Amino acid sequence: QSALQDAGDLLSTLERAHIDLAVGRMQAVIVGDDRRAIDEAMRALSAATDDFAARRMNQSVQRALTGRNVNQISL
Repeated sequence: QSALQDAGDLLSTLERAHIDLAVGRMQAVIVGDDRRAIDEAMRALSAATDDFAARRMNQSVQRALTGRNVNQISL
């Protein structure tokens, strides 16, 4: 959830609502012992956050590379 606070600007309102819903579902089922419900909630949360995670990674890479040329980058 801290990622949502730090980089929430990378999400549309609809995307944020979808993620919030998935987080809420996860929180609701995690207190129980229904393994199938927990697995389904985890899959839904992962699917809801995949694009966001990719955008955060791209943003981090861009920040790390800003102002550098190819010769300054070591792999």
